[in-house]
Amino acid sequence: MKKTNYFFNFVRSYRNLFLKVLLFEIFYSIRFGSLIPKMKIQNNSSRTDTVPCIYYFLYEISKFLEEKRIKTIVDVGSGYGRVVNFISSKNKIKSIGIEYDKEVHKLALKNRNKNTVLHCGDVFNFNLKRLNSRCFILVDPFKKVRDRNKFLNKIRRIYPNKVKYIIAVNNYKGSFPKFSKLIKSIIASKTRTLKIYKID
Repeated sequence: MKKTNYFFNFVRSYRNLFLKVLLFEIFYSIRFGSLIPKMKIQNNSSRTDTVPCIYYFLYEISKFLEEKRIKTIVDVGSGYGRVVNFISSKNKIKSIGIEYDKEVHKLALKNRNKNTVLHCGDVFNFNLKRLNSRCFILVDPFKKVRDRNKFLNKIRRIYPNKVKYIIAVNNYKGSFPKFSKLIKSIIASKTRTLKIYKID
């Protein structure tokens, strides 16, 4: 029953792009040998559940990174490493993940790719500037809008007068700050979206 419910929820969540999403999931799951993605329910008031980003969105993210010639990305709430492993494999660039959950981080370390660096800790206590990246991926890591916007303000302050990119996946709650400009949007449903913002 749970598998059936999961499938119907998946169909409903990605209904606008379902066929495309399904084909990408099948192709890349076979390619990377990960037919069943790892997930973890956090039951936390601040952090969302550890749920993987779909491969179709990752493919679109990869194209954007190549177009902008981005050399380093930071995945905030990197979970089991699907995002960083995909990007490091497809784009051949340095992919950095920051994950709060120690257990999840430990498992991610066992499966990390070359050019992938994984850190464990609270992103708000992390020295992001030393990572030397101005492109951050957020696969809905923050349960509270104010925490997400607090993070975006942090990014804005540490790289003043430089272009930054925020790649937001499934961040459907609340509005992004006015200093962020939406430059790309793919909508699968109300709660399943890929939006890319530019911060000057």
